[in-house]
Amino acid sequence: MRAPILLGLAFLAAACTEPQPDSYVTRTGGAVAGEPAGTDARNEACQVQPGRSVPADRPVLRAREAYCGGWTQPAARVLELSGSATEADLDAIAASGLWRSWLDQRVTCAAPTRTTIAGGGSARLLACTRRTGGWPHVAIVTAGPSGPVVADGVATSLPVIERLATGRSGGGGTAAGGGGRSAALELAVARLSADAFGASDVGRYEQLMALGRDLNQTENFAAAEDAYRAALAVQERVMGRDNPNSSTAMLHLAINLSNQRRLAEAQVLLDRAASLAPRAADPATRARVLHYRGLHALNGGDANAAITLLQQAEGAYVALTPNLTAREGDGSDLLADPLVQSAVLGLAEAKRNRAVALSRAGRGAESSALIAESRAVLRRAGLEPNMMVGRALRTEAGTDIRMGRTEGAAQLMERAASRFAIAAPGERPEAVTLFLAGQQRLRGGRRPEALTAFRAGAAILRARQIGLPVGLVVPYLDALDQEATANPGLAGALRAEMFGAAQLAQRSSTARFVQQASARLGVSEGNQAVQGAVRGLQDVDRELRELFAERDAAGPSNTALDARIAAAQARRAEAESQVASAAPGYRQLLLAAVDADSVARSLAPDEALLTMLLGPREGFVMVVRGGRVDARRVPVGEEAVAALVTRVRRSSEIGAGGVPRFDAAAAHELHRLLVTPLDSALRGTSTLVVAPDGPLLALPFGLLLGQPVQGDPTGAADWLIRRHAIVHVPSPQTLVTLRAAGTGSAAPLPYIGFGDFVPPSGAQFARSFPANRCGTDARLATGLGRLPGTRAEVLASRALLGAAPDRAILGAEFTLANMRRQRLDQYRVVHLATHALLPGELSCLTEPSIVASPPGGAPSADPAFLKASEVLDIKMDADLVILSACNTGGPGGEGGGEALSGLARAFFYAGARGLMVTHWAVDDAAAALTVADTLRRQQGGASSAAALRGAQVLILDEAGRNLPAAFAHPYYWAPFVLIGDGRRAGAASAAAPAPARL
Repeated sequence: MRAPILLGLAFLAAACTEPQPDSYVTRTGGAVAGEPAGTDARNEACQVQPGRSVPADRPVLRAREAYCGGWTQPAARVLELSGSATEADLDAIAASGLWRSWLDQRVTCAAPTRTTIAGGGSARLLACTRRTGGWPHVAIVTAGPSGPVVADGVATSLPVIERLATGRSGGGGTAAGGGGRSAALELAVARLSADAFGASDVGRYEQLMALGRDLNQTENFAAAEDAYRAALAVQERVMGRDNPNSSTAMLHLAINLSNQRRLAEAQVLLDRAASLAPRAADPATRARVLHYRGLHALNGGDANAAITLLQQAEGAYVALTPNLTAREGDGSDLLADPLVQSAVLGLAEAKRNRAVALSRAGRGAESSALIAESRAVLRRAGLEPNMMVGRALRTEAGTDIRMGRTEGAAQLMERAASRFAIAAPGERPEAVTLFLAGQQRLRGGRRPEALTAFRAGAAILRARQIGLPVGLVVPYLDALDQEATANPGLAGALRAEMFGAAQLAQRSSTARFVQQASARLGVSEGNQAVQGAVRGLQDVDRELRELFAERDAAGPSNTALDARIAAAQARRAEAESQVASAAPGYRQLLLAAVDADSVARSLAPDEALLTMLLGPREGFVMVVRGGRVDARRVPVGEEAVAALVTRVRRSSEIGAGGVPRFDAAAAHELHRLLVTPLDSALRGTSTLVVAPDGPLLALPFGLLLGQPVQGDPTGAADWLIRRHAIVHVPSPQTLVTLRAAGTGSAAPLPYIGFGDFVPPSGAQFARSFPANRCGTDARLATGLGRLPGTRAEVLASRALLGAAPDRAILGAEFTLANMRRQRLDQYRVVHLATHALLPGELSCLTEPSIVASPPGGAPSADPAFLKASEVLDIKMDADLVILSACNTGGPGGEGGGEALSGLARAFFYAGARGLMVTHWAVDDAAAALTVADTLRRQQGGASSAAALRGAQVLILDEAGRNLPAAFAHPYYWAPFVLIGDGRRAGAASAAAPAPARL
């Protein structure tokens, strides 16, 4: 139960501890049309319209709101009050009272300063800082035509405030409209540069923070990361990198990284935020630092540290929630203060999170009591949103699980799912909880109820094209496997359901890539149709999130709102269809499942697809062949398989002592676990399509050994590549989509190649990887030496395929700008003989990247990196893209295979049909031979899979004959794999025989 509970324990803490900006209300569809109000201090055009009143000590004659720079939140609010406006009146209103109390809840202000506004009128200016975001803010009290005027807003809105206060709503420029200079404006400008920011910057920041909150609430941590990262960038651009008020966005970004298990990156941000928090305008920041440090410790597996930190966070929140413990009721007066609302929600979540930590630490009784306390906090405040109640029920279920109360846990999970169905129907939290309920029903021996829950959750995942962590999906396969054993007559359909269910699992790096790719398409200037379609999809997603929030606040029954949600969901389905129509390759970027029948129709009679899913303790391997699915249980979990992969990888790569002895026992054990159980189904297949999972993504399947070997294996050993041509694919859906695109390129030219790059300098790498958080990466990147062997590799490939001499672009000419100038969609083979860096190698690298030569005078290495999301902007029509210096291992041996899978998806979207890539640093001679012989065979009519197999079998056959005997070692012949089909042969056999001799 460890992984499922961890998955969602932090998301509302990252969401609900941020107070709603209720001092600024979005304009509704029925708002009165605005009138011109001139421009603000940044020359952004403003409009004024009737607005909402706020607490004031005197009757409000008129309330108006000004909107500037296209921002949909008011940049300023101006209230005209009745009564006298003497100097003493102005002093009193500015110093205390209802309006000043309302203002102090939202901003922190210096003492009022006596000044004058344009026209000479007396005024009191308050220089303030917004508690949310730390943006400079102003408030002013002055004498208007009918009495006192009180106003506040973004600092750059002061010229507009002055116009409205003095009765001049039109006009322009930064003067208030005649009658003398504005001393108030001069004071404000002395505090900050009027050009530093404007209302649109604040609006963009708040929009991004709200987006991050909404995405976090639906447990989309990768997308929330992007939103919070962009919000932090806006803030740091305007206020500087070390402004203490950036700590809130920094904390939200950190916890979303932590939720994705990117713990080192999160720790750096948490440390930065902790150093800034004491000076932040929002007094809840200190509590939030403790809270998020506790969540981070929990994500890292340290329950005891989490308990201590979360208890400290509770104390800090309590200090901000006066008299909460004595309350029972709606709490509306208490929650009118956004700071208190933030603290109440933070306190409830900190208690719930500590309950999780106590449960993990084996203190179940204390955990149950603390969950009840968390619910009581919300109840006293009159604040029990369905999303929070659902999470509280799910946490309580987790405690029951650890105490062995399976039936109680299942019932709590089902109640939680019903709450999520109200708060966000058909979204990820509901699906997660249904899978958790199914898991408990299965443990309790109630398989029919388990399957009902699993299938309901699976329907949501398929409709939303999202996935769940592997540990949640494996029990679904377990239930189906048990059902198939118990009902042999239904086994065929149940095995096919297993195949589809396995595709509902996703790993974090894949989800991250999909988010990066979708975001990139939304801003791409290369294809306006795609851009418009993706943005339309993003807009309807945003509308749905707002409707879900409204639904959660509306109570259990609201038919009209339910109808609006259903209509929006239908519009989202239509928007997804429009995206797929505008960009046929878009499906490569989705976490979509395909059924076994679709895969079977894509396979030739002599082909089979092998796929697998590895859970924490066990897994399943499945094969699709001849229209049917066969499945077998793998008796070990992901960790054991990863250990075998590590053994094989370490024995395949050259080290300081040279080429090591190959671990034949580990290679055979992987074959025994993954391939041998399905030997009968695979017999007679010439091409094996493999969709690996987890650590297996970093392994060339061709080096698995079908039979045990005594001593060092020779070229004649029972390598899997001798039995089959092998195609690797990121997922079964990738195979179906690629094969629907046709069998080969229609590009007129044979080849273009790039190689022998000039590496960026150490100073350039250091600027791209800052020493304070990425110093290790900078040192590793600096070690990326030039690859002189790639020059000969590219020149030989060009000559072999008969391309023009200038189609080999080498050395300093190999820049990304030069590469983009080439019409790559005119070439059937695109050869990138350079380093492909993967996040498994460099921890601060968020995307797979291809390295080229930096342009002259580049200040950093950034212009030399082609990121995976940027590949989406390239247009190709290539049978084959060759990446001959890729390494899926890296110093940690983690994540590289999954990152390579994301890079492949990007190239498939761009128009490539296959990638021929290396899994480790290659021997120059062996690489040149493999590439050249593969291209020669493909040029002669073989499929890419058969061509690569032929080249590899040739090396095995010739080792000890015309090649050194050492070439039988996988280091030399096995690093290259084919991801995707590449060129598919017409009637030719996929496993065309290799020549007997060189």
